[in-house]
Amino acid sequence: MRKPSFVVFYMAAFLVLAPALVACTGPQMACNTPVCLVAHWPMNEASGTSVADVVANPIFNVGTAIPGPIVSFPGPGGPWTVTGHSNGALYFPGNGNGYVKVASTPDLNTVSHFEAWVAPVQCGAGVYYPILDKWDAVTQNGYTLYLEGVGPGQVRAVLRIGANTFISNATFPANFNPSTSAGTWTHVAVTLDGPYSSFKVNGSPAGTFTAPSGTINNSVELWIGALQTAPTGLNHCEIAVDEVKIGKLNSTSSQQ
Repeated sequence: MRKPSFVVFYMAAFLVLAPALVACTGPQMACNTPVCLVAHWPMNEASGTSVADVVANPIFNVGTAIPGPIVSFPGPGGPWTVTGHSNGALYFPGNGNGYVKVASTPDLNTVSHFEAWVAPVQCGAGVYYPILDKWDAVTQNGYTLYLEGVGPGQVRAVLRIGANTFISNATFPANFNPSTSAGTWTHVAVTLDGPYSSFKVNGSPAGTFTAPSGTINNSVELWIGALQTAPTGLNHCEIAVDEVKIGKLNSTSSQQ
């Protein structure tokens, strides 16, 4: 008996579409932007110990609040939730008593872009404010992004990559008050692109440098809000952090 025409049409359509359906499976989406995100922690948690990553590339790099739980400033536990640049943010003492840890994964070792919204308190010169850290002091592989106090109410961005340290040429305010969530939020970004590597502060160029190659891969955890190895000669200070993102520079956007 002859099959109804609509069945034949359905089967033919399925055979045509099947390869496309198989090709689209999996969590990793095609990237058409200058930076392809590997992880994005919005830092909107107000309780619990889990800190969400909203990018599956190829997995969610969910963080854990240490010591936890997350509570409003200045309650017991920590880190502490404050009003951020976008919705909530997390506030860190800077000395390692409160931070977010993320297990090491291969995608966290293949990155070339770092960014975050930051609101440091005023501590003056000779201090550091931790943003994110995945640097191994033994092998001197990995990366650290932090701020350095350079004077009353002024800081600058610093990147430690491998055995090298690079400093932005722009300063910005350090005036955050965690009790009221009042203060200046600043967007800091660093992109690694060989001799075209650069800092940006609030979207404006803030210095260029030549990034070394082969200095990213290690097995240590990624920390947000604390450094596993403090910069030499600097004391810690407090900071609020929001919208932390790391990613890869799209090859079509590279200047090399």
